[in-house]
Amino acid sequence: MAAGATRLNVMADPQRRLSSAFDDMLAQTKERFDALYRGPSGPAGNAGAPVMSRFAPTPAAKLPSGPSGVRIDPQSQPARWLNEHFGGDWHCDITERQHDGDEAIVLCRLTFGKDNAVRTQFGRAKISGSPVVAASEGVRFKVGGPGSEQDVRDAFRRAAEAALMNCIDLI
Repeated sequence: MAAGATRLNVMADPQRRLSSAFDDMLAQTKERFDALYRGPSGPAGNAGAPVMSRFAPTPAAKLPSGPSGVRIDPQSQPARWLNEHFGGDWHCDITERQHDGDEAIVLCRLTFGKDNAVRTQFGRAKISGSPVVAASEGVRFKVGGPGSEQDVRDAFRRAAEAALMNCIDLI
């Protein structure tokens, strides 16, 4: 019975709930890296390979979006820094994308330089327009509605740029 009580306490822990989205994404990413390490299998030769969105520096107003639908502005600080330091020798892949409550979370894989070095980092951004949850005198309440589609797209863009900046911090 004590083990069951411990499990309930872990589930009620707010820190555990906040990290669960990252834990899930890390587990999925580990499975994908393991699949990549094992190599292609099956008749098509790509079973287990992750689906990735590819972004490369272009002079266009926005970088093309892939299946994840996340667009990175080429005038953003991380894109400008990468263009200054690596020219066209970089690209980033958004390998994970998750909407968790009022946050957008992405996992970005940056490949750069002549040696194709790789850095992978998470990025997150608050979805503006999301409801505010609070309590007053023990009564919980929520003010506001869900963020619009544009708010969500903007949050994923900002999360991708934050992840890209986190990758740059590792260079």
